[in-house]
Amino acid sequence: MKTNAPKRKIFDAVDMLTEEAVAPVAVPKRKNGVTMLSIDSIKPFHDHPFHLYEGDRLDDMIQSIRDHGVLNPVIVRTTEDGYEMLSGHNRQNAARLAGLTEIPAIIKTDLPDTDAYVYVIETNLMQRAFTDLEISEKAAVLKERYDKVLYQR
Repeated sequence: MKTNAPKRKIFDAVDMLTEEAVAPVAVPKRKNGVTMLSIDSIKPFHDHPFHLYEGDRLDDMIQSIRDHGVLNPVIVRTTEDGYEMLSGHNRQNAARLAGLTEIPAIIKTDLPDTDAYVYVIETNLMQRAFTDLEISEKAAVLKERYDKVLYQR
């Protein structure tokens, strides 16, 4: 490589081995591990057992996002066709209703369903007391915890 030649970015191992020029894939900008993603590029978790906020709680979240933005990034995982929400369904909904088009996100890669469920269940429990959950939500939490104990032996 010439000393004054511009440095070439390496995009994958094949490029590194063959040294063929490949157009880079557009990757969202990251800052401190947080990536801004289009709100519409994130689909809900395929088996999300919780209900989204309604009424005053949703209205308060929308107003907070209008005043301060989304303070805590959502957590998503990569899928074959984009991103799937693990933690932050309510923030995404409120941000959309507040008129935002992007949301800060932490992206998890190569996360199997069993680990994804842990994110979904545990992060929801951190926000609410078990007694605040609806019966169907309590059942989902208990089933996830039972499965975890049963299958780890």
